[in-house]
Amino acid sequence: MNRPKGTPIPAQKVPHTSARKRPGYEAALLAGLVPAALATWLCVARLDIPVARFVWRALYANKAWAHYTSTLPDALLLLVACVSAASYALFRQRISRHGIDAAALSYKMLAIAAPAAFAAKALLKPVFGRINTREWLMAPQEYGFQWFGADGRHSGFPSGHMVVVTAMAAVVWRFHPRCRPACLALLLLLALALIATDYHFLSDVIAGAYAGLVVEAVTWRTAGRGPAP
Repeated sequence: MNRPKGTPIPAQKVPHTSARKRPGYEAALLAGLVPAALATWLCVARLDIPVARFVWRALYANKAWAHYTSTLPDALLLLVACVSAASYALFRQRISRHGIDAAALSYKMLAIAAPAAFAAKALLKPVFGRINTREWLMAPQEYGFQWFGADGRHSGFPSGHMVVVTAMAAVVWRFHPRCRPACLALLLLLALALIATDYHFLSDVIAGAYAGLVVEAVTWRTAGRGPAP
């Protein structure tokens, strides 16, 4: 049937894409809670300190590396704002032309998952109250968690960058299977960068990655089906 020019295409059912055909994903994520918790505990108990000290001795002996990494700006909030705004604009444009399809849904998910992940890390950090790696290097006696007692120095767990970027990468992974190798490479590089700059302990990164996956799964469950954010 012909439609008058310029008339928006009405919203339709999202086709059965790989995004919808993921049986057992949430169950696997739930089952992964115990291994993730064990890996995090192992790192806290055995690996975090040796790795952080190795990085300090091996990399920070180089004055150029120390200077460069100490002046890196924290652009996480700016990244979240840009991704959310751009994704929402693309979502509105897509549904006005094509209705609700897989592409529109992926934009919607990104627009919601990015700020949701940022909010999640902001809520989790004060709960755990773990000292930042660089602050710990200057005060080794403060290693550990200060539950519900966080301040600027005790905001290392989980890694906020890992939470946010993992959540966004998980959205891309869900809707664009061809991009999965790139998503995995991005997350590995980010994890290495966070550890190699002594911004985070290894356990911060592991917990942040798992939290990001949970945020994406919850976003899909709560907001991945409807027509608009």
